[in-house]
Amino acid sequence: MAHIKKGRDSFAFTILAIFLGNFLALVNSGTVNVALPSIMRELHTNINMVQWLVTGFMLAIGTISPVASYLGNKFGYKRIYVTALIGLTVFSALCGFSGNINLLILFRILQGLCAGIIQISTMTIIIQSVNKEKQAMAISLWSISIMIAPAIGPTLGGVITSFYGWKALFFSNVPIGVIAILCAILFLPALKASKTVSLDKIGLLTVVIGNVSLLLYFTEGSTLGWLSIPALVLFLVGIIGIAAFIWRELTVKEPLLNLRVFKYSRYTLGTILNCFISVGLYSTVFLLPLVMEEARGFSSLTVGIIMLPGALVMIVVTIISGKLQEKIEPFWFIITGVFLVTIATWGFSQLKMNSSASYILFLMMIRYIGLGLASSIVTSLSMSVIPTEHAGHASSISNWLKQAISALSIAIFSSILAIRTQTHASELNGKIAGKALKETAFLFATNDTFLFATIILAFSVPLSLFLKKRKTKGAKNQHDSE
Repeated sequence: MAHIKKGRDSFAFTILAIFLGNFLALVNSGTVNVALPSIMRELHTNINMVQWLVTGFMLAIGTISPVASYLGNKFGYKRIYVTALIGLTVFSALCGFSGNINLLILFRILQGLCAGIIQISTMTIIIQSVNKEKQAMAISLWSISIMIAPAIGPTLGGVITSFYGWKALFFSNVPIGVIAILCAILFLPALKASKTVSLDKIGLLTVVIGNVSLLLYFTEGSTLGWLSIPALVLFLVGIIGIAAFIWRELTVKEPLLNLRVFKYSRYTLGTILNCFISVGLYSTVFLLPLVMEEARGFSSLTVGIIMLPGALVMIVVTIISGKLQEKIEPFWFIITGVFLVTIATWGFSQLKMNSSASYILFLMMIRYIGLGLASSIVTSLSMSVIPTEHAGHASSISNWLKQAISALSIAIFSSILAIRTQTHASELNGKIAGKALKETAFLFATNDTFLFATIILAFSVPLSLFLKKRKTKGAKNQHDSE
């Protein structure tokens, strides 16, 4: 019994249980992207429908994030983590059994709800159970699981889809899920729950209405007409919903999310910066497999192989930067990282029909080195200033914002991609025809979309400078209104 207890309390076993759950929660965000063309063909649907397999998943994560802190405080973070792992495993199997796109989207959304709970609970478990001196490394490893899942996902997706079909992507989650459940039960400490917390139902209702309405506007705006009455109603309802949620959370006695954690400026800056980084992560994860398969004719396996080396490099870079951030000013990792991600995204906007696989691989390496340098350190710095009792709220807020921004970004990218494909097809019609017309129009449209993502990412560079200014200025201030 003493040996088991020691194992439960050890850093290594705690991180193993957390890493497996986080990896499982997000790995399909990468694997499914590679399989989108196969899913479109087999289920006889289009890009506007299959993109919901990505945006629906991410929206569900963003929607459940505000509730996760309530559930964790009410029932204990270990308990909701294990429950979410069980749900994710079951819904993965149901995705594999889905025979039409509507059922697949439904089970993907349910997967997303479980994934959102997993992300929040694991971060909070780290803050509440790992010693302060080991938290930076723990968050780095947590960040690796968050980044490596969508990063290595295309490789796994390419291999599995090429040999076994897209349904195997979901069935392969089941054995990993069972192992993750057992590790969580055996190795994670049972964190104390609070029986006094109450659910802010009005806050929950307003944030769900706001999230869903804005996502629908950006997803369906090109179809409805951006300035049409239905579209404008969705946009206004979304803005009003989010505004009402913010007002509610700042005035109610027991808020769904304690927005007052934004008084810690380092947390605020880090959260905003991570939202920009998420745009860089998911823009490439979503767009690149599509352009390589649809415009260049690469196989799913080839796409997966191209995306693998960068993902492996990112793991190494993340671990090294996590160890060195106590010795080297973290700002230099952050500014270098966001600059590299921005440059790589711009490079993807310049792709041509004859761009080689090695050139794409080079850009992927640059991009993943940037993500490895910046992402985990930004998360570590921002969460380090949050008191332990507010860790669940802070983690929920940052994940909610990152996932909501990422889902909105993909919805916008999908709309830009569809609109620009039609525009380029009209411009090229008569000059080229047939398959070449479709592929060239799609490539040009993808370049336009990557350029838009580059413009968004460019704001992360000056934001990093503000992080440096605030940290240096308040370094001696133990209160950290940094």
